[in-house]
Amino acid sequence: MRFGGGKRWLDDLDRDIQDHIELETRENIERGMAPDEARYAALRKFGNTTRVLEDTRAVWHPVWLEQLTQDIRYALRTLRRQPAFTAVVVATLALGIGMNTAVFSVLNTVLFRPLPYPDAGRLIWLANYNQQWKQDNWVARTDYRTWKQQALSFEKMAAYGNQDLAVVSGGESSQERIASVTGDFWEIAGAQPASGRLFQAGEWNTAVLSRSLFERRFGGDAGVIGKTITVNGWPFTIVGVLPKNFRFLFPQQFAGGDEVREIDAYIPIPDTLMAMPPSGVQRWEEAIRRFGPAPFWIVVVGKRRADVPFEKARAEMQTIYSRIAEQDPNPLRVFRILRFTALQDKLAGETRRALVVLLVAVGFVLLIACANIANLLLARASARQREIAIRAAVGAGRMRVVRQFLAESVLLALLGCAAGLLLAQWAISVLPRLAPQAVPRLAETTIDGRVLAFTLAVSVFSGLFCGLAPVIYAWRAEVFDVLKAETGTSSAASGRIRLRGVLVASQIALAVVLLAGAGLMLKSFWRMNAKPAGFAPDKILVMRVALSGSQYSTWSPKQAYTEELLQTLQALPGVEAAGVDAGTLNTNVQVDDGVPSPGGGVPASIRGVSPGYLRAIGIPLLKGAWPERGNLFGVVVNEAFARRIAGGEATGKHLSGSILNDTITGVVADFKTWQLDAEPLPEVYLPYERLPLNRSMRVVVRAEDGAAALAPVVRQLVAGIDRTQPVYEFQTLQDALSASIAPRRFNLFLLGAFAATALLLAVIGIYGVMAYSVSQRTREIGIRMALGARRGEIIGMVVRQGMKLALAGIVAGIPAGIALTRLMKSLLYGVNPGDPWIFALVVAALVAAALLAAGGPALKAARVDPLTALRYE
Repeated sequence: MRFGGGKRWLDDLDRDIQDHIELETRENIERGMAPDEARYAALRKFGNTTRVLEDTRAVWHPVWLEQLTQDIRYALRTLRRQPAFTAVVVATLALGIGMNTAVFSVLNTVLFRPLPYPDAGRLIWLANYNQQWKQDNWVARTDYRTWKQQALSFEKMAAYGNQDLAVVSGGESSQERIASVTGDFWEIAGAQPASGRLFQAGEWNTAVLSRSLFERRFGGDAGVIGKTITVNGWPFTIVGVLPKNFRFLFPQQFAGGDEVREIDAYIPIPDTLMAMPPSGVQRWEEAIRRFGPAPFWIVVVGKRRADVPFEKARAEMQTIYSRIAEQDPNPLRVFRILRFTALQDKLAGETRRALVVLLVAVGFVLLIACANIANLLLARASARQREIAIRAAVGAGRMRVVRQFLAESVLLALLGCAAGLLLAQWAISVLPRLAPQAVPRLAETTIDGRVLAFTLAVSVFSGLFCGLAPVIYAWRAEVFDVLKAETGTSSAASGRIRLRGVLVASQIALAVVLLAGAGLMLKSFWRMNAKPAGFAPDKILVMRVALSGSQYSTWSPKQAYTEELLQTLQALPGVEAAGVDAGTLNTNVQVDDGVPSPGGGVPASIRGVSPGYLRAIGIPLLKGAWPERGNLFGVVVNEAFARRIAGGEATGKHLSGSILNDTITGVVADFKTWQLDAEPLPEVYLPYERLPLNRSMRVVVRAEDGAAALAPVVRQLVAGIDRTQPVYEFQTLQDALSASIAPRRFNLFLLGAFAATALLLAVIGIYGVMAYSVSQRTREIGIRMALGARRGEIIGMVVRQGMKLALAGIVAGIPAGIALTRLMKSLLYGVNPGDPWIFALVVAALVAAALLAAGGPALKAARVDPLTALRYE
């Protein structure tokens, strides 16, 4: 007896039984039995054994599994015989699956992958939310101390703030982003030093470097541990260096125009400063002169206890928040509420909606690709109709044929999945280089188990969807009709054309949605970049200078530096004007026109600028006059102020509130100098001498021709005034504004690519259906032309058929586009999601594309020779 394993063992046993049956049959014949009777007796003798073998085979190797194996082998042989068809289908699927995988990988990293901190799911971001300004405000130091002492729902709590500060070492000065931290920050972040140690509670004037600063400024020399650097004029001893993989992923503090940057070093906030009650700017500046640099406002992150639910912790914090407000009835608290948010949700922010929109969009691209492939498979199935009919005639059931089609389509999808993963991996490596700050944690994007499961599910769905059309055709096909038909011109052919038409119309409908979304975002960009006459950001250089150190501890040296800076820049050949922006103060402003404003005034930004600032920006004066030179009590307002606060007529009116006690002399046009997608807010421009320089001042220089050629000279001149005060964020205003909308540009790039791909696939779909229709109607066209139909009539007939498909898809797509683009409302700027002009342009583009796609097959139909067509048939 032969022995094997698995199915081989069953086959060997089957052959042994057959050998015994043959031997028994011969012995029966030798006994005188007839051959048929001898064979029948042998089968009866071994019948029970044969039935047991069949039952065992059914359990050990089910019939369906064997058939599936046969279907896969047959599909592989078939696809190998048609390499061009296979390559086209796999490439199309790879494009759709790869796009979906790449977008889901980013979404997975931002929304689902835990932050690289211990028990990151329990980290909570705590802040004030200003309902009047519609933005998050930072937290007072005393509030943090009360929260940390009274909140029982948290096992750890930390506070921090970040500033751009001057770091001097070895005579070299640079501006670095420094985080000042206190509380349980290191424990919450799970930080461990790569060398040295971390500073502990109660320490002061110590610093821990990021790996990036350690290598960039100190060349990776471990001997830097224990050395002293100067931070804003204060000595700090370096005690440790963080590892390369440690990243500061907490929300940073930003002022208008700040760049998105990594944290370069960490210093402790002195306990003395944390114990100080909220006070005015002058008291705080005095404290800074005594104790060193520290943030005026702080950011708070807490780690919720594992046994405390999210809502219970929120309720406790709300109780503490309300109790503090009752004990300290500060007017600033009137419009504030507590913001209690999971840290990961805070970091995701508006990116969540954008990524969901992009995932839906790229899903539509995959559906369009699948519809195209379904058309190809349907055409291929029609070419194999006699083969299918013959297989059905000799005993293959409908389900057997259906399984064969599905096995082929799923196999193609899995091949596309493999190629799509390679494409997605390439895209994931490229995206961070194209837009490093467009999406939080973009650089961390990888293909993990969740992404692989998503890709496999999408691939299987794509395979089943692609195989649906040929399955429907195979299920409805009548074997007898196919076998007796001599050609493909039957009612079944008409049914296939209708089914292919439905698929193409669906492609057009989906393309309408994607093109409308891309068009709305493109119009948003056009609106963002609208600027008043004279405003030429490409001619303007911007830079920041933060005056620090003991030599600038009072106002007089700051003013002297600023005046020298402006005189130096204005004397430079090729410079039209120069100015400084000393920062803004957000407060309530009262217009003294006899009508009291509710709540003590209306929110506005007071911006301290030099006399030449607005001229350097190139903003025209719309009404009134510029303040007289040397007049410190005349102010200029922007259009938004005049429109929203002063009723449109602002000149001559008196303003009061906070540091204001001034008369409006003029109105200037609205403009943007730091955020392109921000609506202009009411602003008041007053002399910078009345708004003392705080964190840093922004210097603007307007060049006569272009800023690029002037940039090296300006940088050198500014740095030469005082080499201990570094110049940073040096760039053209055009580049600064462009960087401010990096997330929107990232979304537009992807959505535009998806829309272009959808349009191309839709055009290919129309062309394929029309070409197939013309080939199926060759005899009909020949007869028409033989009976006198002109070429123009034939072209019109084919084009009309193609336009019917396109118009059907457009009619179905417009309502869907209007409904789905509403999801994009938060991603748009100054544009209505149902903008009729955008949809009109989309319709025009699709109609033109459909005409182009149908034109080729129409011209081919017009060139049909009637005699050749009839003779062929």
